[in-house]
Amino acid sequence: MSLFKFPRTIYFQRDIIDSLGDILEKEGVKNVLIITDKNVQNSIGGRVEKALGSIEREFFTGVLPEPSIKQIREAVSSLKSHEYDAIVAIGGGSVIDFSKAMAVTLSDPQADLGSISPFESLDLKMKIVAVPTTSGTGSDVSFGVVLSDEEGKLAMGNYELVPEIDILDPSLTPVDKKIIVPTGIDALVHSFEAIASNTSNVFTDALAERAIETVFNNLEKAEKNDETAKDLMHISATMAGIAFSNSGTASAHALGHSFGATFHVPHGTSVGLFLIPTIAFNSQNPETREKYLRICRTLNVRDIESLIRELKGLFVRVGQPVHVSELGIDKKTYTLKLDQLVALSMRDSELAFNPVLLGDEDLRKIFVENF
Repeated sequence: MSLFKFPRTIYFQRDIIDSLGDILEKEGVKNVLIITDKNVQNSIGGRVEKALGSIEREFFTGVLPEPSIKQIREAVSSLKSHEYDAIVAIGGGSVIDFSKAMAVTLSDPQADLGSISPFESLDLKMKIVAVPTTSGTGSDVSFGVVLSDEEGKLAMGNYELVPEIDILDPSLTPVDKKIIVPTGIDALVHSFEAIASNTSNVFTDALAERAIETVFNNLEKAEKNDETAKDLMHISATMAGIAFSNSGTASAHALGHSFGATFHVPHGTSVGLFLIPTIAFNSQNPETREKYLRICRTLNVRDIESLIRELKGLFVRVGQPVHVSELGIDKKTYTLKLDQLVALSMRDSELAFNPVLLGDEDLRKIFVENF
């Protein structure tokens, strides 16, 4: 890629959310829309309210998982004001994607959210500020936005949607390992995919390689709520996000997207299921293989086969499924869905970034062998 895009300012400090008002005032923000979900609002809403001080604010707390274009329109119509200096997204990937779409609609009420692309200016009228509360999605530094409509998921992007400010506060991250693990796996997959992508480069590789090392060495401790490990996981997720946002992801995401949508499995778990088989597949590309070998040296393992064994061991220890069957999905049901899984994967835009061309039969073989 010829263009790198990431937040102008990244804050990284435990409990820095308590300085949110000071940060916004420094940016000239006087009127802010806070977007979050009910869980986050119930957990830290009072803390955010206190931190905002004298800044005018309106809260929208109705974000649902996998937001739809319809929900965006309804949210806009429910607001008291349509003019803000900034939108602050406090939450996981769905909240941040929702906030990006809100910024587009509030800036241009006639905007077609289903047609967001990198090729047309959005002319946003407000800053986007991200405060991620999970360590994994990368939405806080990404130009992407994932919404849904009547036909399914829409994965779109525009460089103006990269949040201008990213506030990383590990004190906001969950203590539930059922969230810590899949989001951490998501960051690991982002990093491996950023390295494999055919538009990767030395800049994105450097971020992704260090993120792999840090996640690999800290995910188990983070699962047990070790504060230092959770701090490192939080910054590593953002590093992985910057890497894949500027290089693209690859086949594990194409396979994981179709699997997750078909069987309603969380994103991090879905893409994690297909990381190991796609590492094996992509190793046939000499340049990608050399990159994997560099990761082997970083993690002190001998070869790619040993790397795969280490990844399987990590997955087992933290409870990430290695095979589809571990999710309790019936083999007959799975087999009947294979055509759909392959077709959805073939349509996924991330497949274009894979270093080795995959056809229908390649995808089918990976799906079958990974049951």
